[in-house]
Amino acid sequence: MGSVRYERGFTLTELAVVLAIVGLLLGSMMLTFSAQVEQRNFAETQRRLDAAKELLLAFAVVRGRLPCPATTTSNGDESFSSGNATSGGTCTLTTHDGFLPAAAIGFAPVDGSGYGLDAWNNRIRYAVSLATPVNQAGPPRICRPVAAGTPPVVPHFTQRDNLKANGLDCSPNDLVVCTEAQAGTTCAASQSATNQNTVVAIVLSVGKNRKDTVGTAGPNEAENLDGDVVFVSRTPDPSSASGGEYDDLTAWIPVGLLYGRLTAAGVLP
Repeated sequence: MGSVRYERGFTLTELAVVLAIVGLLLGSMMLTFSAQVEQRNFAETQRRLDAAKELLLAFAVVRGRLPCPATTTSNGDESFSSGNATSGGTCTLTTHDGFLPAAAIGFAPVDGSGYGLDAWNNRIRYAVSLATPVNQAGPPRICRPVAAGTPPVVPHFTQRDNLKANGLDCSPNDLVVCTEAQAGTTCAASQSATNQNTVVAIVLSVGKNRKDTVGTAGPNEAENLDGDVVFVSRTPDPSSASGGEYDDLTAWIPVGLLYGRLTAAGVLP
């Protein structure tokens, strides 16, 4: 009789080792995939903010002004307390916590109510300079050359006729971008991304964590939600020390860029 041959199988210990290795490999792949997805969302959101910025500038070239922000009830369109969509006017919001007027500027994608979205399906926020502008070159120059000695008429950046009458010497006088949350309305020393006379408009995503109210966000993110003139822009950070988690993304329009586009298009002076 021939000898009996036995096939050697895997022991439980060997199977456990193999399963552990497979689990580690799968976990590593999932982490890598998740990181790639988030990087794509981050890049796509920044692209959408840049696109929004360009559409705001294109709107200004066509209409001779920047649009007013959308409110929670304007379905993604501009909202005025006085004026109209053709020549512009005074915006409904007197604070800086509005939304991108996606319907007015032709931005996509939007949600079912018409509000522009980032890659995490958050509504994109928008702020525009609302304060009385100041002289860009300083005294004795004024920023309303057609009527020497009189102050500029407001609103400046959201009203076509006022923007043209006040002229190119007018600088914004409210919005400022800092690298940390601030107690006041200006950036502390060494914490300035812009100065007080640079920014005419800001577009903002609240990021992956979707913290879109002051009560849920850390100090740095809350600075972008509280409606005041100070905004924070910094590298995304899960802790940000005392400033809390920060994953917001921002883009802004400097006054020189706006005036340059309007001048090149023959809208100003």
